[in-house]
Amino acid sequence: MVFKAVIFDIGGVCVGSPIAAIHKYEKKAGLPYNYLNVAIVVQGDQGAFQRLERAEIKLVDFYKKFGEELSDPRNKKAYQDYLRKQGKPVPEHIPDVRVDGKALWTMMMDETDIVDPRIIHAIQRLKASGRFIVAALTNNSETTPDQSKTSESLKQLFDHFIESKVVGLRKPDPNFYLHACRIIGIEPHEAIFLDDIGMNLSSAKQLGMETIHVKLGRSEKAVQALESLVNLDLHTGLAGGSKL
Repeated sequence: MVFKAVIFDIGGVCVGSPIAAIHKYEKKAGLPYNYLNVAIVVQGDQGAFQRLERAEIKLVDFYKKFGEELSDPRNKKAYQDYLRKQGKPVPEHIPDVRVDGKALWTMMMDETDIVDPRIIHAIQRLKASGRFIVAALTNNSETTPDQSKTSESLKQLFDHFIESKVVGLRKPDPNFYLHACRIIGIEPHEAIFLDDIGMNLSSAKQLGMETIHVKLGRSEKAVQALESLVNLDLHTGLAGGSKL
């Protein structure tokens, strides 16, 4: 297979994962692992988080709505159903929780200030080879002036930086990937796509993209998989660190 483009997610791939911050909040609140992440997902397309990433709600209004949705006790059943589907033990008791939407969101954004040097170096090596178009496809949103500075600084690394808040679409909507392909000038089967979220990867794969799952704390494995696909050394020079 001849690939023409490599497409990277930002949060959870190039920078720290907001999901890591969610897990920290869960632990602090005495909630079981992944409870809040499940609660975010089950809100569906009209959830506050999903709407923020399509620029359909202002950040000032989002905080309250986000907190209310995640504090809803009906999320307990959704979480229990999720565990049963996964074949995992279901806790008898899940405590009530009052989620501070602004505090959680701030923690999530703070996590994205942490750059993954392995991924950044791989991007630089891909660009230097001259063989690939290197793009970003990110679900992002309005932020405060002191948030997402690192993510913004990464834009210079990419040939195309495609944002949900600009397009009004978000992963895993297939139309967002197809829009990206039109911007880049490729067919889906000509792209390699890296993301940290399973449903985003599944949607890309269904369109014909080659996918790589970047698991939390295991970006080295993802870079190795990418090297294999592009037949290119993406490690040389990493010891000296990467510079933006």
